[in-house]
Amino acid sequence: MNRSLVIRLMRRRQVCSRAELTQASGLNQSTITNIINELISWGIVVETGVIDGKKGRRSIGIKLNCEPYKIIGIRLARKSITVALYDLEGAEYRKQQIPINITDGSANAFKRMKELIRDMIHSNSVGNVIAIGVVTPGPLLRDEGRIGLMTYFPGWEKINIQEELMNEFSLPVYIEHDAKAGALAHWWFGESDQEQGVMIYVAAGQGVGAGIVVDGKVFRGSLGMAGEIGHMSIDFKGPKCECGNRGCLELYCSTSALLQTLKKEHTSLQSVWEELREEKASETKEAVRQAAWFLGFGLVSIINTFNPDRIILGDELAEAGALLHDTVKSVVNEHVLPDVSSKLAIELATDDADTMLVGSAIVAIESIMDQPSSYLNLHN
Repeated sequence: MNRSLVIRLMRRRQVCSRAELTQASGLNQSTITNIINELISWGIVVETGVIDGKKGRRSIGIKLNCEPYKIIGIRLARKSITVALYDLEGAEYRKQQIPINITDGSANAFKRMKELIRDMIHSNSVGNVIAIGVVTPGPLLRDEGRIGLMTYFPGWEKINIQEELMNEFSLPVYIEHDAKAGALAHWWFGESDQEQGVMIYVAAGQGVGAGIVVDGKVFRGSLGMAGEIGHMSIDFKGPKCECGNRGCLELYCSTSALLQTLKKEHTSLQSVWEELREEKASETKEAVRQAAWFLGFGLVSIINTFNPDRIILGDELAEAGALLHDTVKSVVNEHVLPDVSSKLAIELATDDADTMLVGSAIVAIESIMDQPSSYLNLHN
């Protein structure tokens, strides 16, 4: 626990001193000295030379040395697989993406995922790959290591992704719902220095999910399925969803639903955003506004349930920009108590294209930081 605490404190600082860590951790000086010496022997910490401290005192600077410890992050989406190489701080070294299609079948798509992973491991020239993180659409049975249902791409529920990758590559594999991973990435790298509170990251893309972070920890529920807001019914007489429910939120505000509304299922989503920016088609703007309205309506229930400080709107639908943000905010202000809505920040995710991919690595990094001696010392 003490090693984990020290590594986490150092992650938040570029360069620090042993005295700073003693003060920030509440541990005594000898404990910090012993831990730092141990981490230096593992290669995870290096000394940087003399630094100036408070009141003109000088001390030896130390920082994390994350490059020798690599993580492979994988984002499985309904239309693509993206694999990237990260270090222990979440810095990206290499990325590769391939398209997949329902006609390929899940087994063939999974085979291609393994090929990408193998290529990424072979391409690494510094240090060792020590873990793999995978994020998937949901519902995800996290403790079982498999997807419960992937709407618009059946067959994945028959594959135990976690178990098969562990057997194939002899590495620890961590699997997480993509929205939860996106939420964790925003908590890690967000501009806010927030350490406490409730943040909800909404992944509105080909499906709809939410990641809920409470005081820096992802809320997962008993089976790891918390945040499946895409399968929350907003109309019990609505169309039937693949999950068996009727009127599920993602049938109204996912980008898959948006393309169906516009009768552009076989068109690139990018063309929709181009039309929106150029204001070529009023029906496109109205369809996006309608999707945003439904999303806002669904979020009203989430706000009343979790009372968050911040909601971040991310994934593909976030490319609608101000139209999405302003519509969602208007719906929330209309349907949530003013005392609640006035204290709630609703933001668009910035540079969001790979947030969930980065989150896949962070899910693995978090596990490593929880038990550093189980991973880092073995790869010294």
